[in-house]
Amino acid sequence: MSAAGQDSRAAARPPSDLGRTLPAWSLRVAFAVVAVPLALTTAPSGPWPALAVVLTGVALIVPRWRVAWVLIAVLAFSTLLEPGRLTLRLLALIAAVHVLHLLAAWMLVLAPSARLQPAVLLPSLRRLVFIQLPVQTAAIVLLLVARPAAAPWLALVSGAAIVGLVVLLAALLLARPRA
Repeated sequence: MSAAGQDSRAAARPPSDLGRTLPAWSLRVAFAVVAVPLALTTAPSGPWPALAVVLTGVALIVPRWRVAWVLIAVLAFSTLLEPGRLTLRLLALIAAVHVLHLLAAWMLVLAPSARLQPAVLLPSLRRLVFIQLPVQTAAIVLLLVARPAAAPWLALVSGAAIVGLVVLLAALLLARPRA
C-alpha cells in the first residue's frame, strides 16, 4: 500500500488525544429535530408549515446559502398572523429560533464529515441560556402587561423588525463571497 493511502486512513481516524468527539453531521440532525416540529407547530395553517419544512431541507443540504436565517424569518413572521397572546408556542419559538441560529452558524463552519468535541459548544450554549433567561422574562411581562389597544403597535414594531432582518439577510445572501 502506498504512503498516501496510509496517510488518508490515518487522517480519517480522530486522534486519540481529542477525547470524546461527535460527527459534525449530528449538528444537522439537531437542526432538523428543532426546525421540523417548530415548523409544524408554530406556523399557522396554510402554506407556512410546508414552506418552513422545505426551507429546513435546503438549510440542511446547503448551509452556505444561509437559508436557515430565512427559515427563522418565516417562522417569526408567521407568528404575526395570529393574535398577540402569551402562549407556550410563542415562548418556545423565541427560544427555538435562537437555537436554530446557533446550529446554523455551527453548520456553516463544520463540514458534515468533520468531528467535534462537545465541550467546544459549551460557551455558545452558556450564552444562549444567559440571553434567553431575560428575553423570556421580558416576553412574558410584555405580553401580560400589553393591553389589547397596544397589541397592534407591538405587531407593527415586530413586523418592521422582521422586514429589516429579511432585507439584511437578503443583502448578505446576494453579496458575492470574498476571497
